[in-house]
Amino acid sequence: MSLRIPVSPALFLFLLFLSCGNSEDAIRRRISAAVDEIRIVDTHEHLSPEKLRTEQVLSLFTSLHYAVSDMWADGLDRQLSESLFEDTSAAPARKWQLMAPFWENTRNTTYHRVLVEAFRDLYGVRDVDEDTYEELSRRIQEANQPGWYRTVLKEKAGIDMAVCDVGLRGRELDPEIFRAVLRLDDFLLFWDSFAVVEKNWGVKIGSFADWERALEVAFDKLVEMGFVGIKSGVAYDRALEFSEVSREEAEKVFDRLRENPQTVNDLPWEQKKPLQDYMFGRIADLCASHDLPFQIHTGFFYDTWRPIAQADPALLAPFIIRHKDTRFVLMHCGYPYGGELIAMAKNLPNVTVDMCWIYIISPRFASDFLDQAIETLPSDKVLAFGGDYVIVEGSYGHSRLCRRTVSQVLADKVIAGYWSEEEAVEYAKKILRENPVKVFGLKLE
Repeated sequence: MSLRIPVSPALFLFLLFLSCGNSEDAIRRRISAAVDEIRIVDTHEHLSPEKLRTEQVLSLFTSLHYAVSDMWADGLDRQLSESLFEDTSAAPARKWQLMAPFWENTRNTTYHRVLVEAFRDLYGVRDVDEDTYEELSRRIQEANQPGWYRTVLKEKAGIDMAVCDVGLRGRELDPEIFRAVLRLDDFLLFWDSFAVVEKNWGVKIGSFADWERALEVAFDKLVEMGFVGIKSGVAYDRALEFSEVSREEAEKVFDRLRENPQTVNDLPWEQKKPLQDYMFGRIADLCASHDLPFQIHTGFFYDTWRPIAQADPALLAPFIIRHKDTRFVLMHCGYPYGGELIAMAKNLPNVTVDMCWIYIISPRFASDFLDQAIETLPSDKVLAFGGDYVIVEGSYGHSRLCRRTVSQVLADKVIAGYWSEEEAVEYAKKILRENPVKVFGLKLE
């Protein structure tokens, strides 16, 4: 015989509320709301100083960035498209005619979809097609006014600070929104950069000792200028394997190139490798002595026709082990070598992983990477967001996708019983804000 206990209507509603409050949908809503409230510190952008942007004539065709690289991969002629899209005198209809078939073929990719979402939110254009491209271009140019960066990043994207990679122009960025890192890959002599180094750092280059001294001067000056880290994109030009090389061996290569500067651009990188390997080590050492993080591009490339295996982050492991005092930030989840990167970060105390760019490459990959990172890495070894765009519209769209992806992964972990909602939200605060502040030594209110 069952026993029935009377339940008052008020108690019934309270119990129903508790039940609904613990439903999967309720958990997801609460975590999503909490993540949306976090003021992001963006670890990686390529946004030029706003003054330079406002001096340009902008349109849909100058605002494609990653979306156009998918079209190149689909067969769009890169040289033709770049020259035509930048030509302000060319008819928009001619540009659209060239682009339209490839735009349609890439409609499924995240590069495409994030950009369309950003245009919809920021400019009120529902889609990008034959009926809207001219109106969208007009609205993009109309919004190209001082203050647009602040509106899009701070007000709409909830980004308090963004770290930019735009060379020495980083000094011209608005300090209330941006900090900058600097590339010193000129010192690896991929190209004839003697004149560039002399101009930038004021050291006359006559010997290898001068070359090394110029690098030291560069570090001292960039710290005075307020740069917060060093970035290398060396993976675009060669494999990320750096051998231990003596100074004497590197000097022999340098002397050969200094005697015949015209050969620098033509000499295969394999023959310049001893010099590059040695100087890359010097850059890492100086990062350590100046307490600056060393950002290194790993994994996928922006453009086409490049051998992806040369950017496998695992190639860096011996180099990183030799430079234990340097703080390495390995970028882009090493896509598609995410597992290798996570294993490195779990094993090497001086490695932090940066998820910049990854959400627009593949949200699924980003979700899986973050899910594994939660299970394997200390919480302060993950940086969750960097838009990695040259257009602020892309930074906005990417940030929205990042928040959705992070929220979903964290909620999945709560629902699976891995951790509590409170733990999930605290983790989000660390990876989206607190960790970048610590890594780059930022001072925010």
